[in-house]
Amino acid sequence: MKKLIALLLSSVVLVACTAQLSATFVPLPDTERVAITALVVAALGWVFAYIATKFPWSTPFVSKYKMEISLAIAGAVVGVIENALPSAYPEVSVLFIQLALAVFAAVGLFGMLHKADVPGFKK
Repeated sequence: MKKLIALLLSSVVLVACTAQLSATFVPLPDTERVAITALVVAALGWVFAYIATKFPWSTPFVSKYKMEISLAIAGAVVGVIENALPSAYPEVSVLFIQLALAVFAAVGLFGMLHKADVPGFKK
């Protein structure tokens, strides 16, 4: 009975806090949503590949549901980012996200050019 009361009380507190969080919602443009989704899906693809090499018995499950799991987590990540951005300056918040995505893109591009042995990008 104590566990049930604790569960109900915690759910009421979470619902009350959710109303506070939804007030600070900063909608991201679709291009940033797609870019964040692509980053999360790529990162989780790498994680699932690592899990499949370390635990071969998990390969059927991971290969069957990796896209669904990745997209669900990516949607949650986009929601968390939109709720975490300060709503006082939404333009600055979106510009910060765009800067972070540009840095990730530049690092990825330089990494690919280094792997391709392009002159000027070698160590």
